[in-house]
Amino acid sequence: MDPSRYDLMTPEEKEADVMTLLDQTQESLLGSDGNREQVGKALDRLFGDLNSQRLSCGHEHWQSLIQHCRNHPLLTTLHHDPFTGRAFAKPRGYAGDAELIDLIYGPEDRMPVPEATQLGLDIYSYTTSAPAAEGVRARRGFIADLIDTTTNERPGQHILAIAAGHLREANLTTAVRRRRMGRFVALDSDPLSLAEVDRAYGPYGVETVPASFGVLITNRLQIGSFDLIYSTGLFDYLNVNTGRRLVTTMFEMLKPGGQLVVANFLPGIRDIGYMEAFMDWKLVYRTRQDMVDLTAEINEADMQHLALFAEENSNIIFLHVTKK
Repeated sequence: MDPSRYDLMTPEEKEADVMTLLDQTQESLLGSDGNREQVGKALDRLFGDLNSQRLSCGHEHWQSLIQHCRNHPLLTTLHHDPFTGRAFAKPRGYAGDAELIDLIYGPEDRMPVPEATQLGLDIYSYTTSAPAAEGVRARRGFIADLIDTTTNERPGQHILAIAAGHLREANLTTAVRRRRMGRFVALDSDPLSLAEVDRAYGPYGVETVPASFGVLITNRLQIGSFDLIYSTGLFDYLNVNTGRRLVTTMFEMLKPGGQLVVANFLPGIRDIGYMEAFMDWKLVYRTRQDMVDLTAEINEADMQHLALFAEENSNIIFLHVTKK
């Protein structure tokens, strides 16, 4: 459907259209019988139409449409997908936990296939190939390449990952395996995530610090200075004021010539309607100007270089700042 058509619909017509969409998607999925192509076509339409609806209506009406989605049997069907289901259930209290991100990395890292029904695995194949998931994998690759480039040029550099999760970018680097870095510190508030970092990367010298980013902002934690400080998924949840304070703190923790990198989802991703309706996963999306605004509290005279990079799929943007 042409997305502009939704702009001409009344709220009642939009609700009727969503109900038809949900009914038809449910029918297609339950009747797919292992036909992954049929599942993909049904989800293509669901993702596209939901996001078009989201863009065409105000916040309150979109919340009403979300409730229609939550009350429909399609919710249960889609939660056969371990990715969609885990985000909605939030077993660790938040949607984007490290186990969930591992479900995105799973096929790339040859992790065991998660337990699910055949339909659940067919949906999982689609959702973890959608733009948001592709962006997460590209984000990891960007950071891994940066770590390798940085440590190749100057071995022994100190690195800090904030809200590190399972630190799976370490799987893609040679710097960790060959111990080309100095200190590599993984900071996270989730003890289960840090336990996995200790297990997987502790033998290569990676340190873990059990703390939230808030203790950095308030100067309640002194862990040294670093040549590279980065955060990948955290800023997708931070408002502008908190984001600015954290970027400023990261910059202050850099050694001369050090780099900070912050990643954030760009607005306009096709997955957003599905993520909000069926995964209960709400993010803060930032434009290029929004990313530059995060540096507003840093003295420009102290910055050597500021750049923005979009990953290969143009779903995630990186702010890269170098200190003089």
